[in-house]
Amino acid sequence: MFTQQDKLRPEERATLALQRIYEQYGYRKYRMGKFEEYDLYQENKSFLKSDSIITFTDPSGRLMALKPDVTLSIVKNAKPGRRERLYYIENVYRLSREHHEYREIKQMGLEFIGGDDLYAEAEVLSLAASSLSIISEKYILDICHVGFLASLLEELSISEEQKDKLLYCVRHKSPHELAQAANDAAISAAAQKSLQQLIALNGNFVKSLATARAIALNEGMMTALDQLEALYTALNDLDLAAGLRLDFSIQGNVDYYNGLMFRGYTKAIPGAVLSGGRYDNLLRRLEKPQGAIGFAIYLDELGRGIRQPVSFDVDLLLLYDNTVNPSQLLSAISDLTQNGQSVYAETFIPQGLRYRQMLRLNKDGISEVSKC
Repeated sequence: MFTQQDKLRPEERATLALQRIYEQYGYRKYRMGKFEEYDLYQENKSFLKSDSIITFTDPSGRLMALKPDVTLSIVKNAKPGRRERLYYIENVYRLSREHHEYREIKQMGLEFIGGDDLYAEAEVLSLAASSLSIISEKYILDICHVGFLASLLEELSISEEQKDKLLYCVRHKSPHELAQAANDAAISAAAQKSLQQLIALNGNFVKSLATARAIALNEGMMTALDQLEALYTALNDLDLAAGLRLDFSIQGNVDYYNGLMFRGYTKAIPGAVLSGGRYDNLLRRLEKPQGAIGFAIYLDELGRGIRQPVSFDVDLLLLYDNTVNPSQLLSAISDLTQNGQSVYAETFIPQGLRYRQMLRLNKDGISEVSKC
């Protein structure tokens, strides 16, 4: 028996399952329009995935934009000091780096506005892991803490330009470029060793954490690792830590992000399907006193990465002849759809129609013609 959910695309099935778990944790759906005033995005371009934004002037003369991001709008409309759990299913409009054209991208995500404590991080991270497990049995959730690398760079008496170069090398996991950049900045041998070991971290979380503790040079780095360990313990208690990995190549704009950051990956999909982190600094920029943490899921990636082996337009093609009256046809269709199957009724076989099974209806009843 086929159910309505069997006919849904992978991203649609995932969306329904994700909605259920988010609402179980008290998250309520956030809805927004397609347009937002351009100034919001212009002033926070470095927070966006791309600074190419589709704009237009409305009848009142305001410069508007098709939304390239949802989080900015949520933060803009958040009431100062208020604690809110929100999730969304929205389309955003961005320039595709791959195809160099604007695309409408479907996203789903959640935001814990006012989630300032360790519990909030554990809740959001556990929901990220649960989300990935719904998408695929095999997943990886890479996590890091912005404070670890930031505290390491604070140890070095180097320029902002030199820091940016080192960050670039860490992000791209390039040991040769990192060695050159470290030599150019004339940093100490101990700091160079820490950076090289940092980009080599991979695999088992517990072992990677031990390595990270061995290369920590100051209290700020140790504090960041303590927080990561506490989060690992919380997820491990929920049996959600199997896919957790430590990866300090995850980076975001420090004007917006602080603390925990993470990326999620699943089997059969080459890029990240989930990304998130703590972005208290964004709220400060928009004059909101509370902190926040959240993540987004790229639903379009699920559709591209999870392919069903056979795809049908309809479950049943019902061919009927001129001996069948409308009442008999409607009654037959009603009976066939009772078990959740879809029915396409026609007097001929439509060109290009993909069907699971073809039936024939005449005055004597239904008979099976063929199966695909």
